Amino acid sequence: MPRQEFFYAPPENFVGEFVELTGDEHHHLTRVLHHKIGDRVTVVDGAGNAAVDGEIILSDRAVTRIKTHTITKNIGEPAVHLTLAQAVPKGARFDWVVEKATEIGVSAFIPLLSEHSEVQPSEVQPSSGKTERWRRLSLAAMKQSCRSVWPDVNEPTPFFELCQTIKNFDLAILAHPTENDILKDLAGQAMPRKAFLMVGPEGGFTEEEIEFAQKSGCKLLSLGPRRLRSETAGLVAATKVLAAFGQL
Repeated sequence: MPRQEFFYAPPENFVGEFVELTGDEHHHLTRVLHHKIGDRVTVVDGAGNAAVDGEIILSDRAVTRIKTHTITKNIGEPAVHLTLAQAVPKGARFDWVVEKATEIGVSAFIPLLSEHSEVQPSEVQPSSGKTERWRRLSLAAMKQSCRSVWPDVNEPTPFFELCQTIKNFDLAILAHPTENDILKDLAGQAMPRKAFLMVGPEGGFTEEEIEFAQKSGCKLLSLGPRRLRSETAGLVAATKVLAAFGQL
């Protein structure tokens, strides 16, 4: 596949053999990168479709039209759909989690609120605008890392409420010190289609939370002997899970 910039257009902008870029994507292509008619770019719809090596055939003040010579499915996507439920750290560190985990192949994010969470629920409510900011960051990281699926960023969810959804996944893992290497135990087994990973705050999960998660179906995954910051732990854990199934 040619090395090109990736641009995003919603699925409804793909019509027949053409796709149109408008708004910020049109501005970035024409005003920032100065692309012109005849240039080749790749446009993804965030749902797994990619117009690879598309040709710019029209560009005016409001829209760029691209001829889609080839539509390819799931470029840059792992076979395992990994949801990372990560405790929200203070400041902008969750921004970094979303950006870097998108780059390595995480498919969905759930900001997690647990007993030892560093932020209060009111700090991450929809009115705060943080979820929308994380969605924009995941979109930018999707394009930068040449992926074709825009990772979901869900609304912040309390720990015990989130555990009720574990049954919807083929594999559920909670990052916590343990002597058993669950990923080695899973070697040779069928690759999970949907995997779920929970990573706690720097204070860790409470014993009650760990017990409840295990009863709900979570297996424990150790991240090694060194103490990691929460955002580092999320990236390390996601890397270990994807690498275990050859999807990194």
